[in-house]
Amino acid sequence: MADPTGKLTIRDLPPEIFHNILNELGCHDRDAISVCALVCRDWLEISREHLFSELHVPRGLDESFDDLANFLETHPILAGYVRTLSLESLLFSIPPNCGLMPLIDVGLICRLVRAVPHIHGLRLRQLNIAPSPVELDTTHKIMLEHLEYEKSFSSIATTFALLSAFRMEHLDFDPLFEDEECAETEVSLGNKTLDVVSLCVNPFMMYPLLAFKALQQVVPPNTLKSFRFPSPMISPNKPPVAKFLTDVGQNIIDIDLCPTAKDDHLILPGLPSLQVFRYHPWVPLLAPPTDLPSQQAQVVPFRDSWIPHLPSDLEELVLYIKYVDTDSAADLTPGADTVPLWGLDAALARFRRLKKLTICFPDVPSCVTLERAVAAAAVCFPKAHAKGILDVSLRSWALECRDSDIYGYLRDC
Repeated sequence: MADPTGKLTIRDLPPEIFHNILNELGCHDRDAISVCALVCRDWLEISREHLFSELHVPRGLDESFDDLANFLETHPILAGYVRTLSLESLLFSIPPNCGLMPLIDVGLICRLVRAVPHIHGLRLRQLNIAPSPVELDTTHKIMLEHLEYEKSFSSIATTFALLSAFRMEHLDFDPLFEDEECAETEVSLGNKTLDVVSLCVNPFMMYPLLAFKALQQVVPPNTLKSFRFPSPMISPNKPPVAKFLTDVGQNIIDIDLCPTAKDDHLILPGLPSLQVFRYHPWVPLLAPPTDLPSQQAQVVPFRDSWIPHLPSDLEELVLYIKYVDTDSAADLTPGADTVPLWGLDAALARFRRLKKLTICFPDVPSCVTLERAVAAAAVCFPKAHAKGILDVSLRSWALECRDSDIYGYLRDC
């Protein structure tokens, strides 16, 4: 209610302003958010939304998550504010150490998620996941916008028993399997299904062959709209990525795929719905002239094999490249003798409906400004720059693929 004297008070300000203020404070400055809640009674609700929007719960080896489940179930009002639930090992280690991971079973994970009625995201990081002691009810799947399954340790059967309990818009999948010795044998998962729209399989994961053998069984046809597996090299174990996409890729719109076998590009005509293609050439934008021949040789397969097999009506091409391999090369002038991707612009002419060419630089030397990076990319891709479709981003692949916002457009496809 406005002050009768005509003076504006905090209560007269629109709630959007409070949200913006708290957004600027960020999730790390929780003390300031708590103080904001005391400034005005009307701020209390908004402050709670920000304070409890993400619940981050690390646990040690001998600690349990049961107390968290009891707390959420006995405090439904506070649980109603939570949007992201993060469960992880207190002693997060690289490389992962299974002996330090706290134990949690599939049933308890589902119990925790069901106690959070408005959950959007779930993160499971370096947990030792055990089978559920009771049979799970999977007739009503739990809706999630984003599930991050990062270096959690479990059997194949238990892993997919958990994942099959959810209906996910996006899954980041980086498992540790306790039965890795089964990599050369058949994997049988019964009638489990993976209900997911967008799937990102970590290219640096352990046992990719085992993971894809399982994924072939649990991902139904025509469900995926986005898939990412930018393997950094041709694998000697040859994960059956092409076979997997042949079975499930008919509706894929957005794909990030590097070769895991020499003929992987032949799968591209089998993806009739493809609109966005993401690629990692594994060369820098700028290289010393002495390094140019070897760098250009790495671009040849993309230019001569991948581009001709992409649909001519492709709408967006995203290239993830380093600006330079060494800081000393940052002063090079872009040109035919310093750009490994030189001439690629002409090969892109077959994409007459291309709306956007995005160049992602994950690491730019401190001496290079964004304006300078944009100018260098414009020299490399002059036609795209002239058409106004060239875009330059400094986001890294690892952060981008975990940002569910970039998959929002899939809901409208």
